[in-house]
Amino acid sequence: MLADIRYGGARREELRRRTLEEVPAQDAARALVVETPHTIRYTQSLRHPRLQWGTRVLEVWKRQPRARYTLRINRLSSAAPEIFYVSFPLPTGSQLPRLTNGGMPFVPFADLLPGTCRDYFAIDGAAAYDTPDGYWLWVSRDVPLIALGAAPTLAFRTAPPPDVNCLQAMLFSNVWYTNFVADSHGVMEFQFDLAWSPAPQPFAPAAAAALVSEPAVLINPGLPEDPHLSRRLFQP
Repeated sequence: MLADIRYGGARREELRRRTLEEVPAQDAARALVVETPHTIRYTQSLRHPRLQWGTRVLEVWKRQPRARYTLRINRLSSAAPEIFYVSFPLPTGSQLPRLTNGGMPFVPFADLLPGTCRDYFAIDGAAAYDTPDGYWLWVSRDVPLIALGAAPTLAFRTAPPPDVNCLQAMLFSNVWYTNFVADSHGVMEFQFDLAWSPAPQPFAPAAAAALVSEPAVLINPGLPEDPHLSRRLFQP
């Protein structure tokens, strides 16, 4: 689900009194199904009042327990405060994920300094869940900030919510004064992968990043061989 949550104001006390408006994206048409030798791909258009258009693609592998979700949106220009999330309700129960930040592993809510933010977590792009039913690995190509549980905006959490299996990937936010253009608009693309294993796995962020990376093919140009290199390679 793609949701746009809007609110205004700058002071914490004022924000607590304001009412948040959550506007989920809606299906605009039936999904188009395309089958390839290795995957089944579902493509569907979305509509949302803050988007010129949106498209989501779910690709499921046939012989691997793996799926890829790609979202493309065209955000309309506006300076109104808003946040976009993509919600991933994972079948992981009450298990907290393992995350990393700058290569350092941590478990949200458990390995944080007292008084630090628990509404959002900056991550290296992956979350690993160890459950009795298997190991789940969620990987983002583009999103470095996530939240756990429904309705994370202004939650001011101090303890884990009951629905920590609901992972929220923050796509866009213009309510923080930071060093980027607040009215970012136009076409944006986000890609996420989900993989499962029946056995526990070591959480390796480098291996997780490989799920969302594309292979690079290098073709050497047809240049003449260097005579010195050839002589030293093939002669004693």
